[in-house]
Order: sequence, then structure tokens, then C-alpha cells
Amino acid sequence: MAKTPKDANGSTPITPSDNDARAAENRRRMRARNSVEPSPSLAREERNGTTQEPHRDSVNSIRPTPRRLRSDPRAEDRIRVAEPSRTRSGVQEPARDPHVVPDEIKQRFVQVGNKYHFPDGARAFTDHGNRLTSPSENSEVIKSLITIAQARAWSDVTLSGSDRFKKEAWFAARLANLDVRGYSPTEFEQGRLVRALARAQAPARQSAAPDQPPSSLLSRDGGAHIAPRDGDARAKESPAPRERQRTLQIGRFVDHGAAPYLHDPRNATSYFVRIETPDGERDIWGVDLQRALKDSLTRPQIGDEIGVRALRRDTVKVYRPEHDAEGRVVGEKAHDAHRNAWIVEKRDFFRERVQAARVLRDPNVDRQAAVKQHPELLGTYLQLHAAELAAKTLRDPEDQRRFVASVRTALADSVARGEPLATVPLKETAVQRRQPRARSAPAAPERDAAPTR
Repeated sequence: MAKTPKDANGSTPITPSDNDARAAENRRRMRARNSVEPSPSLAREERNGTTQEPHRDSVNSIRPTPRRLRSDPRAEDRIRVAEPSRTRSGVQEPARDPHVVPDEIKQRFVQVGNKYHFPDGARAFTDHGNRLTSPSENSEVIKSLITIAQARAWSDVTLSGSDRFKKEAWFAARLANLDVRGYSPTEFEQGRLVRALARAQAPARQSAAPDQPPSSLLSRDGGAHIAPRDGDARAKESPAPRERQRTLQIGRFVDHGAAPYLHDPRNATSYFVRIETPDGERDIWGVDLQRALKDSLTRPQIGDEIGVRALRRDTVKVYRPEHDAEGRVVGEKAHDAHRNAWIVEKRDFFRERVQAARVLRDPNVDRQAAVKQHPELLGTYLQLHAAELAAKTLRDPEDQRRFVASVRTALADSVARGEPLATVPLKETAVQRRQPRARSAPAAPERDAAPTR
């Protein structure tokens, strides 16, 4: 066996091949970022006999896919989009600028060299020419990257980075009619894309056939699906944001998570729930939405039909830093603020609540029959019975009737909104009542049944 040569110090010398391997590894690490950029060469993948997955790392990346990777039969049409086109007269049009950035994106961010920042100094993305990278999963940043890809005629892009970045970038790129590699969408995400494209096509179809009613898209069961437009009656009559919060907002559960309010890094961190409605996708914002999802009784999952509603507005104390004349933090001051309390449940939950409220609202329904049909109303009927007992202290029978009716209506409205139902305290057994309690120990809290909605 040949011995490995040693240098004067007795160590193995570094050969040029070792330097090449280290340089290749450094290049791989530098490319392993959230980005949009060309895919690895097809020849390398064919030699290995496998198609390598993009590396998972901390920086998101978008890049154009090299032409040699577009080997499917449809690749010819896609490549033509990126190539200089010719008019019917045979005159070749000028090629797209490979470093072009649309003016609206330049106005949205602050450019320093090839880096683009938010006004507060946080980096939004970096333009490497043939690759766009970003440390952010901000929805507005992702849309901006796809807009740049369109301006540079990247008809086929490759994604790498975090799962959330790739999911949002895939959706935005497919909406822009770009082919995407590096991400495999779920069945729900494919359906979400189809529905978004259908909503975008509906106005064009309706304008092409003005004599037909706005129902040119057919649903799966053969019925007509009315695709709302931006200028239709429902859009004009949409409630104000605060009124909309009070109403039940129904849609498919698309996404949720903590993010700066309105996805603007200049704002404080909040929480959003994204739903898909017939009018398009909508982000609902509220710090309490995270708790509402955690405490949800129906445990909705992505793709489920859900309902979201603000139940009430609570007054809370928030502490904001105080600064001196030189801008230094010298303390904190309490301020009164309002915070919405939210409920997030599957849609069937609210349907059942409406039915239960209808039963509670009817004074002719027997109480025992109602509780047998809706056991969750037991605590609510006990509250109604307490109101009936309290009404007997009133002298006028008509006042008694109005008092009980108002309590019944208020309870039924609460049930219909989806608010937590009254619980029934569990009675102590005779043995528990006879057991002495230590004076030094704090009194045990009253045991309630599990909260019911």
C-alpha cells in the first residue's frame, strides 16, 4: 500500500484538489439561501441518476431556471418567452435588461448598492443579477421578487429556502404565469391557485359576453358559480373594517402566523389569519387570534371552511417607552388600548350554534326537550331560570315578562355569536363536604365543568 506523503512538519499537505473541494463547498453554502435563481445543470443530475432537492437554509432565493433543464415538451414555448422575440416583419426586438427593477419597487424600498431595504433599515432583499435573495418571508417582499422576475422575462424560476417562503413564492409566481421548480404544492394549494385564476378570469369572460348573467364559471356539480367583481354590489356594500370584525367572516383557512401588522416591518408584531372568500383572499389581523386558534374547540386545519369573528373589545394596559430630549429611553408609561377578543372555529360550529340559538329563543319549546336536543345549553337554561326567579321581585307582570324576554334574547344572541357557553358547577359529594380543610391552605377554586362553546 502506498503511503501518503508528509511535509516537513509531518502533516499531510493540502493538494489543489482539496482547495477545489473547499471552494465548491463554499460556493454551495453561499448559494444555499432563500432565493430565485437558475437550477443546477441537468447534465450533472443525469450523471448522478437523481434529481437533487434544493438545499434548505436560512436565506430565501429565486433564480431563473437554465434552459437545459426545461426538457419537457412544453419547454420550447417557455424558452421563447425569455429569448429575444421577433415581430411578424422579422425585426428582432431588443433583449430585456437583466438588471431591470420596476420603478414601483424602487419607490417601495431604499436601495444601497445591490441591496434593498425597508425605510426602517431592515434588509428586504439583495439583487445578485441572476439571483434574488431575501432573509424575509414577508408577503410584500415575495411579490416584489416575482415582479422583478417578470420584468426580467424569467419565465421559469427555481425556488430555495424556507417552506413558507417557497409556498408563498410558488403561489405568486404561478399567478404571474411563471413555471416554478423547487416546490411541490399540496392538493389544497393547487385548488387555491385554480380558484384564484378563475376569479381573475371571470371579469374578462363577463365583459366578453355582456348579455349573459355573471355566472359563466360552472361549479363542480354543474351549477353556476357567481364570480364577484371589484365593482359589483357586494364589493360596494362591503362593511367597514370594524363592522366586518363583528360579523362572521367565512372562508377557506389558507394560512396563519405572527408577522408585522399588514406585513410592514415598521409596525409592531401582530397575528394574522388568512382566509379565501369568493371575493378573494383576506388577511384578518389581531393579537388574540393566536389564542383563539389554540383554544378552538373544532381545531381547524389548513383547507377547512372556518368562521372568524371578533366577540368583544377589551380594554388593556400597554406600556410604551418614554424618551428624553436626546432620544434615550428613560422609562415606560402605561396607556389604555383596546384589543379584540376573537373566535376561530370550523363553519359547522357556527351552523350548530345558530340552530341552538333558535331553540333557545322560542319560549314555547319545552326546556327539558331543548336540553335533550342541545345538551350544551344546560348552563344557559340555568341562567334563564335564574332570570325568571329574579323577575318575580317585580310587581308588574308585564315588567316580569319583558325582563325575562330581554334576558332570553341576550342569551340567544350570545349563543349565536359563538361565545363560550355557561358551565354547570359540579356539586361536592357528602364525603367532600365532611372533609376538614386546613386553615393555612388557600381555598380551592370551584371546580367547573369543561368550558363549552
